[in-house]
Amino acid sequence: MSGNDGTKSSHGARRRASRLAAVQALYQLTLSGQGADGEAVEDAIIEFLTHRPGAELPEDAYAEVDNDMFSDLVRGVCRHHGGLVKILDAALPTRWRYARLDKVLAQVLSAAAYEMKHRPDVPVAVIINEYVEITKAFYEGDEVGFINGVLQEVAGKLRGDEVLEHRNERAKSK
Repeated sequence: MSGNDGTKSSHGARRRASRLAAVQALYQLTLSGQGADGEAVEDAIIEFLTHRPGAELPEDAYAEVDNDMFSDLVRGVCRHHGGLVKILDAALPTRWRYARLDKVLAQVLSAAAYEMKHRPDVPVAVIINEYVEITKAFYEGDEVGFINGVLQEVAGKLRGDEVLEHRNERAKSK
């Protein structure tokens, strides 16, 4: 592996660790009942960055967290929670609503929807893949397919042009 590839992989591992840590911090905020309270959000960010500087990834690798990305995800999800819930409710199956979801699944979807809506610098295919992989860290069953399906739906609504372009590129390469 060349140095350039190593750097990319290290950068990717840090971003995945940041996403995983953000889901964990958001889950912790949900359990504490403090949700989007600004002071609680900042306290959770400080606690995670001080006491949990890295993350154990599903493939048993350890990666440091990208502090800026982690902080942006936690703050952004909390700041835009109401809008994200509306986006997710529109994409969820009719019998489900965000409020009924398992709390970990809800945070995985919230973080992914935040990135799709507010981080156009991150390709939608990367976002979906990363959060599907993160889901595998918590679940072994149907939840992984559920997350993938909901995120595909959200991607189509928020970044339909990018999704179509990606599909066209994949079709050309076959």
